[in-house]
Amino acid sequence: MELRHIRYFVALAEELHFGRAAARLGISQPPLSQQIKILEETLCARLLNRTNRHVELTQAGQLFLPEARAILERTERAMSVAMRAERGELGELRIAMFPSAPLLARIGDAILAFRKSYPDVQLILNEFESHQQTQGVLEGRVQIAIIRSAVAPVVPPTVRATELFREPFFVIMRLDHPLAKRRKICIGELARESFVFYGDRMGRTLPHQVLHLCRSAGFEPRIGQLANGNATITGLVAAGLGIAVVPEAMCQLQHKVIVSRPLDAADATTSTWLLRRGHDNSPLVNAFCRLVARRSA
Repeated sequence: MELRHIRYFVALAEELHFGRAAARLGISQPPLSQQIKILEETLCARLLNRTNRHVELTQAGQLFLPEARAILERTERAMSVAMRAERGELGELRIAMFPSAPLLARIGDAILAFRKSYPDVQLILNEFESHQQTQGVLEGRVQIAIIRSAVAPVVPPTVRATELFREPFFVIMRLDHPLAKRRKICIGELARESFVFYGDRMGRTLPHQVLHLCRSAGFEPRIGQLANGNATITGLVAAGLGIAVVPEAMCQLQHKVIVSRPLDAADATTSTWLLRRGHDNSPLVNAFCRLVARRSA
């Protein structure tokens, strides 16, 4: 039994006239009669009673009609799903990112634009450390990863890394801190400060960069408190436990007693990179990458 047999039967069952049904299907009447006969032989059931003047459904035909219509509807729906998926209008997009990535306007705007453009796509966002993100892309557990790295990340040959933009470092501190009066803060001025620093669960990129900045200025940071979350860092600074050196995005976590000042130091920036598998040209991946690139240009 072929799909056209079902389509021919439904048209004939609705018209109850071979001439009208044939015209509706865009074929001549003899092929329609032949195909209906083949369908009946396949089913071993008579679906229609025919006379020269009249066509009517048998009981088998009456019961077969709603099932036939359902098959056609499911087929059309399946075709629509496949075509929409090919255009990137349906499916699932899995993205891994560092915790403060959505605070970056360019990333947040790209996520919002993607959601508006592809409302039927399931967007799955997860937080992972950079090395976990790279592995996730390599193994196909995520399709896109957004990571921080001071330099081009070392990735397997099958993973493509694209730098999106650079982000400056800031110093956050309480309003009553003496350095809060400065427009910019030189890295050397932090030598005697107590740092609220990144804990083990916050990855390696930022702590390594901040340590490098301090050591390049000739001092080892005095770490007074470790924190494993962006909001925790902000809260501990607000509680007076020290200052913190953070990327600009984290300054979006505002607190009424905290101010932020740009850090004046050589190479006081961190880069945001997008990772994807080099052979992955799925419409959803391409669409999101275009949105991010457009906002990062």
